[in-house]
Amino acid sequence: MSLRLPPLNALRAFEVAARRGGFTSAAGELHVTPAAVSHQIKTLESHLDVQLFRRLPRGLEITEAGRQLLPQLTRGFEHFARAVDGLSAGGLAGKLTVNTAPSFATLWLVPRLDSFLRAYPDIEVCVLTNEVAPDLNTGEVDIRLPYGMGDYPGLATSLLMREQIFPVCAPTLLNQSPLRRFSDLRHHTLLHDINTGPEESTMTWRRWLRDAGVSGVDPTRGVKFGNSTLLTEAAVRGQGVGLGRTSLVGDHLATGRLVRPLKASRPADYAYYAVTTHAGAERPRVQAFVGWLEAQVERDARDTDSDM
Repeated sequence: MSLRLPPLNALRAFEVAARRGGFTSAAGELHVTPAAVSHQIKTLESHLDVQLFRRLPRGLEITEAGRQLLPQLTRGFEHFARAVDGLSAGGLAGKLTVNTAPSFATLWLVPRLDSFLRAYPDIEVCVLTNEVAPDLNTGEVDIRLPYGMGDYPGLATSLLMREQIFPVCAPTLLNQSPLRRFSDLRHHTLLHDINTGPEESTMTWRRWLRDAGVSGVDPTRGVKFGNSTLLTEAAVRGQGVGLGRTSLVGDHLATGRLVRPLKASRPADYAYYAVTTHAGAERPRVQAFVGWLEAQVERDARDTDSDM
């Protein structure tokens, strides 16, 4: 029995417009004009004999019929993408776009990426560090590596890495002034990452000094930085003492550019996760990348244990 399906372009135009919430933003994703999107959706409505959008003075409003159709279409297009992926080099060849924080990309991912590129030469890797987390359902990004609490509803999420937090500084700094106990911090400049979330108390000097019972040290004084990359670079250059995260300072500790003057450490409030769509989780090159990430994390853990 042959199926009488609506035109594929019309279905795609509706899916993008409904997901994006308008014809103009849909036109940007589809690389056509808003008028072309509107025409395709009218064609689909005529074919189905049902209204999918209400055109209101303040903008578009999706109808109940449109809301019922959208999730099925989104899953369908994900399956189309997966089927096409499977046609080339076992699904491995092609572009893989990864999004993560600038600090993680700079201090952990990129220094290790060469081994992935050697192992999978047919995968074209693109690393993005968008300030705003991208919508994985658009297909513009294949996998995200966020730093957070792990709450990513509707997405395939796996824990990648937990971390420890501890004070770090350049070894030359200790030649200028000893740092054997937390009270010695009154003689040092404190380095702060002002972009830590309100749930990340382990990343604040206020928490560390309070728990150590230290008085007479202002936990807010020192130099403030807009991200962990800048803080880590300042610490490497001997500009003060910062709170380091395992993934971001591990390589510097291994080379001796940073040291741990105080042995205290505690688990980080956040962790790193690998996040993709459920369809994306079945794609061979996404699976290859996640498997490589997990192997790198295990290797780092072994190297850390052997140094202790």
